[in-house]
Amino acid sequence: MWIALFPTWKHFKFYFFTSDAEKILKKLENEPFEIKCIKKSPSHRNFILRFLSENSPFLFLKAFIPRLFKKNRIKNYFKAFKTLKNLNVSLLDPIFLFWGSPQIAFLKKEPFYGGIVFPYIEKGFLKRKNLFLDDKKENVNSRLIKNLIFFLFELHEKGIYLKDTKFNNFYYSSEENFKIFDLDGIKFYKRPLSKLERLKDISTLAMSLEWEKIANARTLVFEIYKELFPELREKDFERFSQLVEKKRKKREKALKTLRRN
Repeated sequence: MWIALFPTWKHFKFYFFTSDAEKILKKLENEPFEIKCIKKSPSHRNFILRFLSENSPFLFLKAFIPRLFKKNRIKNYFKAFKTLKNLNVSLLDPIFLFWGSPQIAFLKKEPFYGGIVFPYIEKGFLKRKNLFLDDKKENVNSRLIKNLIFFLFELHEKGIYLKDTKFNNFYYSSEENFKIFDLDGIKFYKRPLSKLERLKDISTLAMSLEWEKIANARTLVFEIYKELFPELREKDFERFSQLVEKKRKKREKALKTLRRN
């Protein structure tokens, strides 16, 4: 199965993050495993892997599809990962990552040119139920949302533009606070983010909260952030609201396309 996914994997470059990474790679090569695709996009596939000798899912694999004249997203991830570590930003560490040439893989019609392997994490990522304090979904967990916005503010002060700030992209535990997982689209600046960059970044968070029926989500996000960043004025709310609407329409369009397919 591993060879079917990555026919030329022995020629790939590897980087191991954990002490057992090489052992896990060898296990993937030699032992049968069950694989389930949980997300499809033009650029990659997300899989959950379970060894047949195990009772529960063991690994999460993000495998990247070769596309002509497109950058190597695994190398971009690795570069962003190292930059974030240097900035003391909390991350979910992978087990290992690996890559070959996207262009050669494209010409050879190979399914993937590399991937990133993480431990399978069943609990920790924020879910809809975490946004509320009761089962009836009537009382919003304002403290959690406020803490998440403060976490984003700290990133912005370090010059980090995260881009995909949907609430369910964050890992959270009371012991470790928030951690970043998805590094696609992240940008770094040698200065704190501008007002517009901040509004763009938090607009995605507001849209995702609004999507989950959080009452007055965009007002809530804007007002909490304004307390941290006094340069925001009431007049900026109109621009912020436009950004939220744009993100919402984009998501609606993507869902319609998914249903048609």
